[in-house]
Amino acid sequence: MAEVDQLFASAFEKTIQENLGNTTFQSIQNRLFEKYGMSITESIKDFEKLDSVLTEFFGSGAKGLEKRFLDSICSIKSDKDKVEKRFTILNSSINQSIIKAFSDDEMSKILNASIGEPWTISEILEKLDIPKTSGYRKINLLIKEGLLIKSGQEFTENRRTINKYKSLFDNVNIDFNNKVTVNVQFTPEVVLNSSILQTIYNK
Repeated sequence: MAEVDQLFASAFEKTIQENLGNTTFQSIQNRLFEKYGMSITESIKDFEKLDSVLTEFFGSGAKGLEKRFLDSICSIKSDKDKVEKRFTILNSSINQSIIKAFSDDEMSKILNASIGEPWTISEILEKLDIPKTSGYRKINLLIKEGLLIKSGQEFTENRRTINKYKSLFDNVNIDFNNKVTVNVQFTPEVVLNSSILQTIYNK
């Protein structure tokens, strides 16, 4: 599953249900199971399949619906290079997750230090001088929230595989003027690997 799709999945599903209503939502769910053997939640993380079913239901209008659903979660400012996109997060639960992480000194350190450079969990704790007890708990929370992502592996002397992690973001700006606004820039590979973003914007 692409990392940004994990971040958006719950909000995207809720948006579909709110916009299309329970009856249509259930019909889409049934068709997904019939065609691909998956739930709507699973299809959001493999978005081409959801796109296929939405196109069955709405024809050429599917792309407009998908874009509307995504626009309710975030607004996107595109540069000439499609990979370089800046996102203003509009969904409150995603906003809260990001704000909570960057409001915590240790989690903020972890995310900022791991921008562009993958580390093992042990390296993160050692280099940032974070206590193991709180460090492991906070790293696992960041992974669960989708803000710290797996990025490669390394081998120990006894050939055991250890995962390496880095920040989901290249840049985060939280503006507290008037109302809280969260602006993020995902790493280029995160954007390219996102089933949701690639399907909607390259359809």
